[in-house]
Amino acid sequence: MKFRYLFSVLPVMFIALFFAGCGVTTEELVKNNLAEMHNHYFTGATQHFNVAMWSGVREEPFEQDGIRGQLVDFCVLHVVPIGEVGTFGMTYKVKINDKTYEGEFGKSPFDNSLAADLETSITDTDEIYAEITFDGVTEVANLSCISCDFTIDGTEALNIAVTNADEALMTLADNGNKSVEGYLRIISTDRNLGVYFWYVRFINVDGEEICLVIDTNDGSIMASKL
Repeated sequence: MKFRYLFSVLPVMFIALFFAGCGVTTEELVKNNLAEMHNHYFTGATQHFNVAMWSGVREEPFEQDGIRGQLVDFCVLHVVPIGEVGTFGMTYKVKINDKTYEGEFGKSPFDNSLAADLETSITDTDEIYAEITFDGVTEVANLSCISCDFTIDGTEALNIAVTNADEALMTLADNGNKSVEGYLRIISTDRNLGVYFWYVRFINVDGEEICLVIDTNDGSIMASKL
């Protein structure tokens, strides 16, 4: 179940909105009920893998029920094989500054990617190296910060989404009669590589949703479903 969560949130942020009470703005409801927030994103590559790592905070236990739980740090290491590679029993050894994390990857139920939660946090200034071991071979990736180049950070992206989807969001929440949850993710055009965007999605208890894709440089809305 834990590994399934790692892939189901690919790329980043889960916002629990509990629309109860009077006189509270949509912005306050969002900011006071964050159930997951992705803050930092790194990428790198080896000969056989594209590698990404993202970090933030999320509720624990992670439940899509519209009610925020206690927040904990998390850090996902995600790899995508380049071509045909044997990944059974594949392991990692990650060094973040002077701390080392080791373990075995979990396989995605959706594609050929693999991931692991390091249960820690990172910052944009960290030095990060990842060793990937498979079929008796070890490859090393030096990860570089991608999110530190974003002009629009996660908080700004969320504000842009709320501003542009305020009416749709209130309709989704049935003016306070339905609980609504949302995600803020960093997505790319090419599986851990390419051009990066903020992806914002809100969903209510009936499965109805609104989505926005936001440019990380100028905050423009690249696509939406409102």
